[in-house]
Amino acid sequence: MAEAKKEVLQKTETKNKSFQMPELLDLLKVGAHFGHKKSAWDPRMEKYIYEIRNGIHIIDLVKTLEMLEVALQKIQHFSERGNILIVGTKGQAATIIEDVAKRSGMFYVNRRWPGGLFTNFDGIKKSVQTLVKMEEQIARGGKGLVKKEILLLQKDVERLNRMYSGIKFMDKLPEAIIVVDSAVEKNAVKEARNMNIPIISLIDTNCNPDVIDYPIPANDDSLKSISLFVNIFGDVVKDSKNSLSVISLRRDNDALLAKLEKEANEEKERIAKMEEEERERMKALREGKITSVTTSSVVRVVKKEKDIDAEIKKAEEVKEKEDKKGMDDLGLSVRVVKLLNDAGLKSVPALKKLSKKELLAIKGIGEKAATDILKALK
Repeated sequence: MAEAKKEVLQKTETKNKSFQMPELLDLLKVGAHFGHKKSAWDPRMEKYIYEIRNGIHIIDLVKTLEMLEVALQKIQHFSERGNILIVGTKGQAATIIEDVAKRSGMFYVNRRWPGGLFTNFDGIKKSVQTLVKMEEQIARGGKGLVKKEILLLQKDVERLNRMYSGIKFMDKLPEAIIVVDSAVEKNAVKEARNMNIPIISLIDTNCNPDVIDYPIPANDDSLKSISLFVNIFGDVVKDSKNSLSVISLRRDNDALLAKLEKEANEEKERIAKMEEEERERMKALREGKITSVTTSSVVRVVKKEKDIDAEIKKAEEVKEKEDKKGMDDLGLSVRVVKLLNDAGLKSVPALKKLSKKELLAIKGIGEKAATDILKALK
């Protein structure tokens, strides 16, 4: 085993020095050598099995290192030609795949495989474009939509993001795909084979290595094992120009959404301020604190729920009607009206300006008459 390890390391040093290969001890520490039970194996994996221990197949890690080196060289080659898609929808793999893919600039699928991603790429691409537009619409504050429509739109965005967030900017088929578990991701493998897309995959002892172009025999169930290999893949990919472009696209999109959201919030604040000013103006108009409101002095805000222009017009009509109202329209006694006229009060607006104390100061107006006048003015 020691001689085999030395031979593998020598090959690695001579063939490629641009990426770091793990040691055999690293693979042992994460349990990469543990396969499945003997009863659950695929006979085509026999050549990658070192021994059977306690009914469990033990993977030959020397062969794992050899095949990993070949796979990494291919990943490096494909990432220089274009983008790479990494697929892993198992629960224990989903989070690490998303994190590494975002860091290294790979596209990823870590939830449910979107059927037809390769075989019906144009159709999937339209759905992704719809998602991008919906996100921008939400970032703008759902302009033109009522609250219920915005909530429904947000639910649709969440649903589509679960499927397409990792391939949002994938404008063409990838140069290759990396699969964490070929048995679980059989649909992805099948579509890739149909479209002649090279497949690099971790294969456990229950997998079929014949359907994989560049298999890597290793434990594909352990989180530690998955994390080790996925991080190695990410480190190889992240140095390519194509990965940098994907990272840049994601960053630019996040910046755009943040900008649109900021502008939408500023617009909401501006409208809220204008509406508050408008309410204050209408209140002052009703209370008679201002005599007229010109078009230039009124800030008009069009709202679905409330037509402010109509309210202003209504307030002006009420004020005009009150201005035309005479003393005789108040329902006061002839004696009280005569006393008010003698005091120079011949219009309702002039009478409204007086307090009860000022009314009592008028000759002939007593407590009862003052109370009747105030009631009539309400």
